[in-house]
Amino acid sequence: MKKVRKGKKKSRQKVQLSRLSINRVLSLVGLLALVVAASFWKGCSGTVSISINAPTVHPAVSAFDGNCAFDLLVRQVEFGPRVPGSEASRQVQDFIAQKLKEAGAKVLRQPFAVTYRGKTYQMANIIGVISGKSDRKVLLCAHYDTRPVADQDPNPENRNKPIPGANDGASGVAVLLEIARVLKNFQPPLTVVLVFFDGEDLGDVEDGGMFFGSKHFARNLTVGEVNLKAEMGVLLDMVGDRDFASNDEWYSRRYAPQVVTGILQAATQLGYQRYFFRPPTIVILDDHVPLNEIANIPTANIIDFDYPYWHTLQDTPDKCSPETLAIVGKTVLQWLMNLKP
Repeated sequence: MKKVRKGKKKSRQKVQLSRLSINRVLSLVGLLALVVAASFWKGCSGTVSISINAPTVHPAVSAFDGNCAFDLLVRQVEFGPRVPGSEASRQVQDFIAQKLKEAGAKVLRQPFAVTYRGKTYQMANIIGVISGKSDRKVLLCAHYDTRPVADQDPNPENRNKPIPGANDGASGVAVLLEIARVLKNFQPPLTVVLVFFDGEDLGDVEDGGMFFGSKHFARNLTVGEVNLKAEMGVLLDMVGDRDFASNDEWYSRRYAPQVVTGILQAATQLGYQRYFFRPPTIVILDDHVPLNEIANIPTANIIDFDYPYWHTLQDTPDKCSPETLAIVGKTVLQWLMNLKP
C-alpha cells in the first residue's frame, strides 16, 4: 500500500520519501462518543464472555479469540517470506485453504499469471464463501503476500532481503481466518466472501507493480461459476500493531461512507471507537482502490499505517499483539452481525 502524508503518532519520514505525492487531506468532524470498555480473553474455545454494558453486542463477538488469531499470524511467519511464486507462498495458500475448510467455507482458488519487470509470476487468490441467512454478499479481504525487498530497513545491507511480514501481510489474514472459525457456529445475516489476495506488495505503484490480486479479482468476480459480487466490503491491512489506531482514509470515505459509519457504530458498541478511522484523513493506495473503482464494491480500508517497522526486517510477531487482533476482529464481527439480511 502507499500513503500520502506523515502520521502524527510515530515518525514516518521514510514513508514520505517512498510513498505517493498526493496532497489531498480532508478535515473531518469528531466521531462518536465513548461508551464502555471491553475485557480480553484467553484460549480458543470461543466460550469466554465480553464484559460490556451493551445489550446489542452479538454473541459471536465473544467467540473471537485474539490468542488464536495471534497463533495464526505466527504460523504464517514461520513459513518464511510469502513472496509471490515462492514455496512459502504455496504453503500459506494451502494453510489458508485448510483453515477455511475447517470453518465450513466453500473454498475457491483463483490462479493467474503476472509479468512484471520482465519476470512472470504465478499467483493465486484464495477465496472462502460462508453461507448467510441471505444470498446477498459482503466482502472481507486481506493480502497474504509479503514484500520481496526490505526497502525501508535502516540497514542498507538488508534492503534487498524479503520482509517477514508479520503485520504487513499476516495480521489481516489471521483476523479473517479467526472470523471464519467463529462463523462456523454463528450464521451471518449475509453470505460472507473472504478473499485473500496475492501480489499486493510485489513492486512499485508507479510502474503498476502492486495490487495484482485485487485487480484480478475486481475484473473477474465469477470464480468456479460462483458469482462473488458483494454489496460492500472491508479490507484489513496492517491491523496487528501493538500501538494500533487505524487511519481515517480518503478512498474509504469517498466510496464506502456507509461502511465506515457501520464500523464506527460497531466499534462504539464495543467501546473501541478510539481505535478506528482516526483523523486526520490520509490517502492510501491499497487493495480497496480496485475493489471500489473497478468492481464497484464499496470497500473501506482498516489500516494503521503509522508503523515504524513497515517494509523492514523488523516486521516480526513481537511487534504485534493478540489484543490488537481481537479489537479489530471483534469490531468487524459486530459490524457484520449488525447487517440486515
